[in-house]
Amino acid sequence: MEQVPGDLRLVNFVSDVAMAIFPDYKYGWLPEEFRTRLPDEINFKKEADNCIRCSEIFKGNPNVAVPSVYLDFTTERVLTMTFEKGISVSRVKEMHE
Repeated sequence: MEQVPGDLRLVNFVSDVAMAIFPDYKYGWLPEEFRTRLPDEINFKKEADNCIRCSEIFKGNPNVAVPSVYLDFTTERVLTMTFEKGISVSRVKEMHE
């Protein structure tokens, strides 16, 4: 969390440079989007809640395995889950088999 302000300044700088160099650059809104959403994205307690909701959504679907969350061992900075064996999404042929 300590490096987030620096990361956000870097995103803002790169976006400003891109806008100055490329007149058609249409992503000037991106730094503000990062600034408002990033704190939620790196809060693993919120991610644990999302995982629990996801497991409810896919309950009973044999094609989807959602790891279980160990809430007692999960904090804002650590997400503790079960390991689920699976196939990388980049291996599409294998997934279809």
